[in-house]
Amino acid sequence: MPLSKNGKFTRSRSRWQYPYKNEHPTDKLKIKMLLNEKIKGNRIAGLEARIEAGQVHKMHTHRNEFVIVYCLDGKCLVTVGSTTRTVHPKTLIFIPPGVPHRFYNKFSEPWKGIAFAIGTNAKIKNDWLEE
Repeated sequence: MPLSKNGKFTRSRSRWQYPYKNEHPTDKLKIKMLLNEKIKGNRIAGLEARIEAGQVHKMHTHRNEFVIVYCLDGKCLVTVGSTTRTVHPKTLIFIPPGVPHRFYNKFSEPWKGIAFAIGTNAKIKNDWLEE
């Protein structure tokens, strides 16, 4: 589907799903897709992200995508490269291709965010760095 010349308003109508349940069953990131647009050989994907209390989105990299994550609600211990920080609402995280990253919700409330992956038209693939 070509990108609309008039832009797009979108709202998630899907249910929460574990996108990596087959390739990496211990990863507990939940998502709802919001946007998946192909633009002249590239792609931008947008999604709602959620990690329940005590759960982990395991350490991994993306070969071709820049990832931008905006924290909406809750706290999460996030590692990007060699830096680990507790992120709070209104925090923006930028992750270049090839940089290891991990989200661990060690807190008592769910963590929620919006993520955008911007890269090639190839299927987004994680290179997992931990079991």
